[in-house]
Amino acid sequence: MELTEQGVLIIDEEDICKLYFYLEFDGVLFKDSFRFEMRLQDIELDPGSVSAVIYPQEIPEGYPGEDLPFIVEAIYSVIRENDPGFGVW
Repeated sequence: MELTEQGVLIIDEEDICKLYFYLEFDGVLFKDSFRFEMRLQDIELDPGSVSAVIYPQEIPEGYPGEDLPFIVEAIYSVIRENDPGFGVW
């Protein structure tokens, strides 16, 4: 996971796998797992700090593909907690 200087939050397949790890072994929901991973990776969000999110268009192999919308919503929800205007046009 990386937040670029241009405000692009890049989520990679490894990040998605970590969300599944927390869910499977600890029972932690995607939203809480994403928030935890952000803290672990020292990524802090302030209002206006995220201009776009790039995430894998498919779930990593071995995980249910139908979960992608739930993962994306969890990511956007955590961003909106710190920036209520994110994604609002």
